[in-house]
Amino acid sequence: MIISTLSNGWYVFGNVMLRHMQWFEAADLIV
Repeated sequence: MIISTLSNGWYVFGNVMLRHMQWFEAADLIV
């Protein structure tokens, strides 16, 4: 239970970080 919750949290965290990185790259291209 704890392990699956932890891995799920890391999965969500990774997705959020990935989107932020893509957003910054897009902003860089626009600017």
